[in-house]
Amino acid sequence: MIKHITGITLASAAVLGGLAVAGPASAQTATAGNAVWVDPGATRSFLAMCPSYAPTMLTGTIVVTAGPGVSVTTSLDTDSDAFSRDKLTVTATNGSAVRVYVTAKASCTS
Repeated sequence: MIKHITGITLASAAVLGGLAVAGPASAQTATAGNAVWVDPGATRSFLAMCPSYAPTMLTGTIVVTAGPGVSVTTSLDTDSDAFSRDKLTVTATNGSAVRVYVTAKASCTS
């Protein structure tokens, strides 16, 4: 089961004479991600944080993957440290009888 978290659009494109312009070419990009194993009946939390050179997480790109029987909640902190890096906290509760792998991944930009 793949759960997509979607939110506001952080970047927009303008169409000029059939040419789409998405923003400055100098923007830095990166990927934030992490994963954990969650035992049966357990709850685990983990973080995915953007790097300082690309501190803004693109909410439309956040993907959390978890197996059946897993309940997932997320929280996005948009000013987590001195560099104003975005930090995604994922909490997974495993209601199944087997150990499961939970992942989170997102794109970040400057």
